[in-house]
Amino acid sequence: MKLIEYLGTGSGLLIFIAVLAVVFAGITILVKRSSRKEYTGRIIIPVFFIELALAFGIVTINFPDKGDEVGPGVVPGLWLISILIFSTLLLFRVFMGNEEKDPPRGHLGKVAVFVVMTILYIVVMQFIGYYLTTVIYLILGMYYLSYRNWIVMISIAGGWIVFSYFAFYRLLYVPLPKGMLIERIFG
Repeated sequence: MKLIEYLGTGSGLLIFIAVLAVVFAGITILVKRSSRKEYTGRIIIPVFFIELALAFGIVTINFPDKGDEVGPGVVPGLWLISILIFSTLLLFRVFMGNEEKDPPRGHLGKVAVFVVMTILYIVVMQFIGYYLTTVIYLILGMYYLSYRNWIVMISIAGGWIVFSYFAFYRLLYVPLPKGMLIERIFG
């Protein structure tokens, strides 16, 4: 249990994410060199979401336990279990031959950039908190995908933050990460 606590916070979490990134890179290289290279995208995307669910799962395990009450880790836990199940089903479909081959090569570089952006989002969230990091991540993501309507971009990011605040913090009493920097500045 101490290992899980260590991996769920601070430098342990960074080490865990680094290990997941190395595993992801290794799986990607293996798939590209295997007989299933035509299914690279259909394999690495579910693998990425499985690893993302594991990273978030290790964090949510450390959420406080409320005993008989529904605690803050229940809803994220249900989502993470769903992600694990459906991503595994997607992989199963690929290996059973029920999926089409990847379409002709498109913008794999964009996928790689989004993977890096998502990893940075998770890491930076520990320092500046969920709300600010999420606004930045959403706006940068939309901008990177060539969307340039700033009113819509800011509205979507702001709307998501308002929804997150009311749905998680106010309705479900789930505290979202404040971030070390924000806690030091504002207490």
